[in-house]
Parts: sequence; C-alpha cells; structure tokens
Amino acid sequence: MGHFVGSMLSLRTMAERPWDGGSGYIRKDAKGRDVYVIRKQIDGKRYKISTRAHSAKAAYEQLARFEADPEGYRPRGKTRGVAIYLDTALAAEFLKWSRDVQHNTPKWVAEQKYYLAWWADRLAGCNLRGLSLHDRILPALEKVKARAPRIAVLKRLYSWLRKVKHSISLADDPTFQVLSVPQARPAQWKRTKAIPREHIELALDHLTGPYRDGLEILAGTGWHVSELVRFARAGEIEPLPKHTRGKSEGVLVCFQTKEGSPLRVAVSARVLKAGERLRARGAFSRKNFALAVKAACRAAKIPVFTPGRLRHSIATHAINSGADMAAVASFLNHKSPRTTARYYATHATPAKIPTFT
Repeated sequence: MGHFVGSMLSLRTMAERPWDGGSGYIRKDAKGRDVYVIRKQIDGKRYKISTRAHSAKAAYEQLARFEADPEGYRPRGKTRGVAIYLDTALAAEFLKWSRDVQHNTPKWVAEQKYYLAWWADRLAGCNLRGLSLHDRILPALEKVKARAPRIAVLKRLYSWLRKVKHSISLADDPTFQVLSVPQARPAQWKRTKAIPREHIELALDHLTGPYRDGLEILAGTGWHVSELVRFARAGEIEPLPKHTRGKSEGVLVCFQTKEGSPLRVAVSARVLKAGERLRARGAFSRKNFALAVKAACRAAKIPVFTPGRLRHSIATHAINSGADMAAVASFLNHKSPRTTARYYATHATPAKIPTFT
C-alpha cells in the first residue's frame, strides 16, 4: 500500500512542471490541458491557488492580478478592488478629515497621528482590504501598552474607509463587531469630577467677555468643550417649540456632532444671552478658554477645574436633584443611560425609594 501511494505521488510530481520565474507550477487537468498554479510566499504567508488559465499569456495576466492584491485575488471575475495601504498619504487624508470635518482638537489629532504611525510600521506592505485579524492585527497588539487607543484609531480608520471613502465593504473590515476597544476604568470612580455650584459662580465672577459666556453655556447645556467651539463657529439659535413648558427661553443648536446630527438644547434666558453674544463673536479659542478658567479659579481662591468638568457636574447635580437617569442621558446626548452612570454621574446619589425603615 505504501509503495502504491508513493508511486502515485511520484507520478503527480512528474506531471507538474515549473512555471518560469518561480511563480508556481503547471499541471494537467482531466482533459490533458495545462493549468497554471500560483505558489508564492508573500509577507510570510504562503499562497497556493490555481489561475484556471490554460495559456502562458492568460496565466501571466492572472499573476499580475494576484500580485496587486493577494488577499482579494479570485481567478474568475475581478478582484475585490485596488489594494489599500496605510501609508503617509492615507494617514494624512484621514487626519485632515478628522480635523476639518469632525472638528476634533489639535491634541486629539496629534494622538491619532502617533498611533497611526505605529500601525503603519506594523502593517507595512499589508493590504488593509480584508486584512487578517488573527494573522496581522492581534499579534501586533500582544504585550503592548495603551491597547485601547491603538485599537480605537484602527477601528476609526476602517469606519472612515467604509462610510466616508466608500473604499471597502463591510466584509473587508476585519475590526467590525469583532475587535473591541478595552474599557478603561473611569477616573471619576476614584474621585468625583463634579464641581460645587458655588465654585462655578465664583469662577464666573472673575471671567469676562467670551470666556464668561463660554462657561455660562457649558453650565446650561452640559456640552463638551468641542461642541461649544463648534457652536461659536457655526451654531444657530432657534425659538422654543410651541407648547414647550418649563423655564427655557430658547434653543442653542450645535451642528456637526460626532454622530453627524444637529444637537439642540433648550436653555434659560441667561444662557440664551450668552449664546447670542458668543455667536456674534464667531471665534473661540479652546486653549485660551482653559487658561482663563484656570486663572479665574485661582483669583477666586477655589480648587482649579477645567471647563470639561461642567458636564460631569451637571449630571451629578441633576441626579442628586431627583432627575431620572434616562432623562439626564437624553439631555447629555448619550446613547444609553449606562454611559451617564458609568462616566458622568458616578458619585450621584439616586432619589430614595420607599423602604421598610
């Protein structure tokens, strides 16, 4: 039996002829025709695939298609598209979109640039279209620090390629619903980020001009500072919808949120006036705003806080005042109350329910 199997393997080997150039070999099919088979190793991965071509000319055309996109190559029909590489040009285009369209901060864009450069080094020469999660991505992440931001920027890049560039399909994205960003323990779990209301008022007393208006708006909307900057640049002010009840006097509208939809917040007369003044000014420096608030805190002799903490303060204050978690989440534009509870109102005390004592 062993001699018979060995003879069959020997006959098969004799039937295979080398393909010129070391691209593979040529075998005979059932009808006695030559069939060109690609056998190559690229970036450590071995490929063995039939071109289904019966002539040298057709085989070399197939070989060119294969070498352009090894992962996407199919002998019948077209490849899945032109290969996409994480090079300097692609990274620059993505970062420009992040800065100019998404209006992310210079600091955030710089961080993304750093992690993209890290990925570009690990994925050099690799086609992003249909990149292997287990062969390429996960091995690169082994034993590295700061896994969360590295994973996050790769997922954002693939999402941009799918939704904005329309360069790849969902099937070509190895990160979609498979690679998740590790959740960090929120800093507020260890210490509260909520600012006492009296400290906010004392800081306001030492602020003037657009920086006072900016802090007023954050205190009345719970916006991110980035949303405040967008509002100052291109926001709108609308009247309250008919039959609206409460102490609101108008609506501030921030366009181009990260989800792409307008963000509308009903505000008091005090915040509405601040919004009108800030919109009339048109420009707003995030860096100078933070410096002005820091100086105001020191002048008021209170612990220094950053403008971004007002969002946490509003969430905590609202829950402590009896507001429902779902209502607070909706006001802060959170997709889920779990986000509010985990990151923004960790130290809030829920309203008491009837108990036995």
